[in-house]
Amino acid sequence: MASGKGSGLSGSVPDCLVCGGCCAWSETWPVLIGARDGEGIPDELIDFDNMRMQSWGHRCAALEGEIGCRVGCSVYRERPLVCREFQAGSEDCRMVRRHFGFETVGAE
Repeated sequence: MASGKGSGLSGSVPDCLVCGGCCAWSETWPVLIGARDGEGIPDELIDFDNMRMQSWGHRCAALEGEIGCRVGCSVYRERPLVCREFQAGSEDCRMVRRHFGFETVGAE
């Protein structure tokens, strides 16, 4: 297990409110899937040309706080389906956490 900044591990499942790496991973993610995905999200946070959340660099425009310390989502209740389905502790989660140095290869 990693320790220090961004560890946020409780047992083997990372604490999303500490990490936030998945929300700062890619300028092309999260995408909106289907006609109703993104309903309730303010227009200024949506990139309608590409049907995804607006991003500032690789950081989702809805992400608040500092990754690895304390984060939140300003549209959590209305967040896109892809965000709802992303699983803390999954291999994708672990890959993102390793990218940001929040855990090492082989961490459980």
